[in-house]
Amino acid sequence: MIDKTRSGLDFFDQRFGGIYRQRAALCVGRRGSGKTVAALHALMQSVKEGERGLMLSAWRSADLCIVAEQYGFRLADAVRRDQIVLLEYAQFSPEPELESSRVLPPGSFMEFEELVVGNGIRRVVIDTVLPWIAIRDEDRLAKHVYSFLHALERMEVTAFLTMPKPVSPLAFALKNRIEQQTPVVFTLDVDAQKRRHLLVNRYLGQANLPPPLPIAIEPGRGIVPVAEAPPPPPPPAPATKTDVKFSAVFRT
Repeated sequence: MIDKTRSGLDFFDQRFGGIYRQRAALCVGRRGSGKTVAALHALMQSVKEGERGLMLSAWRSADLCIVAEQYGFRLADAVRRDQIVLLEYAQFSPEPELESSRVLPPGSFMEFEELVVGNGIRRVVIDTVLPWIAIRDEDRLAKHVYSFLHALERMEVTAFLTMPKPVSPLAFALKNRIEQQTPVVFTLDVDAQKRRHLLVNRYLGQANLPPPLPIAIEPGRGIVPVAEAPPPPPPPAPATKTDVKFSAVFRT
């Protein structure tokens, strides 16, 4: 039976019905595109659904709570009520190189899995997933990504993952591998005019995907849809000679 749960992005959920429960969704974007804000939407949705959520990120927990408050998320309250667990990458690796191709040791993932299962977590948010899946051997990428995603599925959690927009051939190869094995993938982007868009790259079971959706990131609201500005009206047609003569007679 196909089961879905809300992503936390209301306009996305209204269009697609949410994301697949106990599967992964991937959000890709360059620095400053809003990946962490999207991750907070997904995290706080677990509170709305009465589930325990967990977020692993490079942010210090106190700083993440401050940022969340800016966008209207009562993250600190959820942590105090034990609805949300916040983890820092420093707890698993002393100096995580988030933009490199170093992968964390297997023992770190085992510790992470014990925390998830032992705390009854049902939604996992990883911002960014790169330290878990980035390896230098391109020939092993597909198998490595497969193993990681299936390890999450064995935990029976809904996973929301973020990763930076690729800039190297190896990074593009990694993105392609995880896209092929993830049922829901979307990209956040900002153009030269500072206009933001959300592009759905993949949604399993949907053949016709929408064009880029204009969005904004607003204090107190987070990521919200923005209506496209209507095209400017066409310029008036130039006056013909007959029009000019008529106007002159009328003025007289």
